Amino acid sequence: FSLAGSSKVRLLDRVTMVLIEEVVEEPVEPVVKGIVEDKPTLSKGFFEKAKEKPLYGPEGSSEGKVDPNTHKAHTEHKLNQDLTAGMNRGATENNGIERPPWYTKEWPKDCQYNSPGCTLEEMETSNHKSDIHKDMVRNCNRWHESLAPGVTSMRFSFLHATDEDLTEVIEKLKDNQDVTELDLSHNKIKDSGIQALVAALAAGAAPKLRELKVYSNEFGQLGETMLTQGLPVFRRDLKVEWQEPSWAKLAREEAQGYNSQAPPVAAN
Repeated sequence: FSLAGSSKVRLLDRVTMVLIEEVVEEPVEPVVKGIVEDKPTLSKGFFEKAKEKPLYGPEGSSEGKVDPNTHKAHTEHKLNQDLTAGMNRGATENNGIERPPWYTKEWPKDCQYNSPGCTLEEMETSNHKSDIHKDMVRNCNRWHESLAPGVTSMRFSFLHATDEDLTEVIEKLKDNQDVTELDLSHNKIKDSGIQALVAALAAGAAPKLRELKVYSNEFGQLGETMLTQGLPVFRRDLKVEWQEPSWAKLAREEAQGYNSQAPPVAAN
């Protein structure tokens, strides 16, 4: 079997073309220039080394600088949270109980003395034993003088006033733009009366009031908490004297000692 020269060339060309077509049809991985496969750059023990040498200095990352006002706002927010947590020892979120109609919104939320979700006994209150006792308090000259319009100093000390009488005083304090001093010392005011008084002052009654004297009354630890932790939150410019001053205590003891040494009065 033999072929001429020209026939051999044509046969080789066909064979070459077939081979080329077969090579092109084989699957070939596409190659994209300029893209390098990413490999992890973190070495083993990276986090352990970071503990010894922090990633950033005291000034922090240059990519995430925080404005000083933002730091200040976060600090104030934290202080407010701590203050609220220190005052509100009552039921968190009111234990899921719906707020009753008598709930006083002026008080800090869920505080221990104004949260119906807390288990508390009925608040102590004081009243007059009879109408005669009430008239002895409300019909005296000092009572009417202290409640007169335009008075700057309301002084009700040593009147044997009760929570019942305090209701009328609170009504006079509302929208009162004159009074700067309120003296309720040496009376019979209990926790219920203190709550009503603090609620009125927290709501804005007597805005010019600067001095409140309530020492030597009959309120307990609950009333003390309202006066020392609740009221100052709303009336920072109000001076509250809930403890008997040292001079008053010394004067009372001196008077008691003098009376004990005085000779008895002979009966006629």
